[in-house]
Amino acid sequence: MDKIYHSSITGKYRSIKNAVNAALLLIYFGASWIRWDRGSFAPKQAFFIDLPERRGYFFSIEIWPNELYYIAAILVLSALGLFLFTSLFGRLWCGYTCPQTVFVDLFVKIEEFFQGDRNTRIKLDSSPINKEKVIKKSLTHLSWLLLSFLFAFGWVCYFYEAPDLLHDVIHLSVTHGGVGWLLSLTASTYLFAAILRHRVCVYMCPYGRFQSAMLDSDTTVVTYHDWRGEPRHPIDKHTSTAQDVKHGDCIDCGKCVLVCPMGIDIRNGLQMACIGCGLCIDACDSVMTKLKRPTGLIAYDSINSTSAKQSGILFHRNIFRPKTIFYGLIMIISCSLLLYTLAHKSRYIITAQKDRSALFVITPDGMVRNTFLLKISNKTLQTQKLELNLEYAYNATFLLQNMMQDYSNNCTITAPEDSDVTYKIFVKTNKHDGQSESPIKFIITDSNGVSAQTSSTFSQ
Repeated sequence: MDKIYHSSITGKYRSIKNAVNAALLLIYFGASWIRWDRGSFAPKQAFFIDLPERRGYFFSIEIWPNELYYIAAILVLSALGLFLFTSLFGRLWCGYTCPQTVFVDLFVKIEEFFQGDRNTRIKLDSSPINKEKVIKKSLTHLSWLLLSFLFAFGWVCYFYEAPDLLHDVIHLSVTHGGVGWLLSLTASTYLFAAILRHRVCVYMCPYGRFQSAMLDSDTTVVTYHDWRGEPRHPIDKHTSTAQDVKHGDCIDCGKCVLVCPMGIDIRNGLQMACIGCGLCIDACDSVMTKLKRPTGLIAYDSINSTSAKQSGILFHRNIFRPKTIFYGLIMIISCSLLLYTLAHKSRYIITAQKDRSALFVITPDGMVRNTFLLKISNKTLQTQKLELNLEYAYNATFLLQNMMQDYSNNCTITAPEDSDVTYKIFVKTNKHDGQSESPIKFIITDSNGVSAQTSSTFSQ
């Protein structure tokens, strides 16, 4: 696919696209600078992925490695949301909010700034190498590389605290891992947004290929009203107004094709490459306005709505369809479950693992002893004093290695903030029930009454 030289355009949807781009870029670059106090030792960034400590932070929510199902749930919800949105509005995600679209839009603006409008860029590319061409091309590519680095910097800020990264970049003291991510993301952004551009959407992104499975006759997509525009009738000096009733409103100016960032002709019908940006609508409306004809020859419309307009029937768009109701219900249920589990997320995780030594030991006083490794994860940001108890069918006492002088029924242990601690615990009893193994529970309770427990087996 050859390079596409598309023209700039002004209009309603171009203005919406500019506003959405600005908002998304503000979120992308600004969210990592939001501060959130979590205590002395925790990151103070509201949105942060701490790879060395294997933690994810979202304001007051902290995600541990064993809670990655939250991330999976968010990804599933995002996919469902995309399916629902596509069923209703087609590929508006691609046209307005996809990072590739937003980045390419900025790169094209830089290209226009240094190299001029569409015709000037075509002329520049076809001209032999000269001083002017070298200067303009060099400034364009250097600006693209700088912008690529800024995008890479913005992304790495979510994994490397933003103030620290800025300080380290200025003083050239970024860690080796940080340098690797910055360079690789800069190179990939430059490749995708500056070189490949529309090829990413056509050949690499799977979304455009399976979108047809989500569209139906009530989905709103960019539509050319051929019943109104055909047959096309170019304006010339003999027919300056093209108002012959035998001809349609389309004057075959080709402006809708010139402004398309994907280089397609929407008049040929909906195509996989169409990202639904609506720039062709702005182009066509500007022409219709100059010709004093009704706008909307190209518009966001559905198949059913188009058929109704062609027949002169009043049409009411049907949003609540089986497909959208299904997606909506699944999203509501999934969101509710996710919010509920987040609101009741456990503060502690406790696991008990049998020691790798003998299953049990007979002590000199004739009692049976088992050894466990008790691991406690304190997800709070404060050091906690926890009461440890056993739940066993028979009287049992325990002793924590290096923590207790004698066996007891309970004890108080310390769990450092936002970390794991492991205790070696000896449990013994003089009761026998004739079975080789019996269930046993370890229970911890904090000062607020919040508890957690785990089960294991006592061998005898």
